[in-house]
Amino acid sequence: MDAFLVSTGIVALAEIGDKTQLLAFLLAAKFRRPVPIVLGILVATIANHAFAAAVGASISALL
Repeated sequence: MDAFLVSTGIVALAEIGDKTQLLAFLLAAKFRRPVPIVLGILVATIANHAFAAAVGASISALL
């Protein structure tokens, strides 16, 4: 569990300056409805990580 928490923390720190955060701020300021924007970003992030994990697992299985 320690390795999971450390890697999650490092990824979270690395993503702070990401363009996604800037886009979220821009959309929340423009549309004044932050909840759907944050939920959309959450779903997209989960889908992106799931896809990356699936590709990594399949490449790992091939090697």
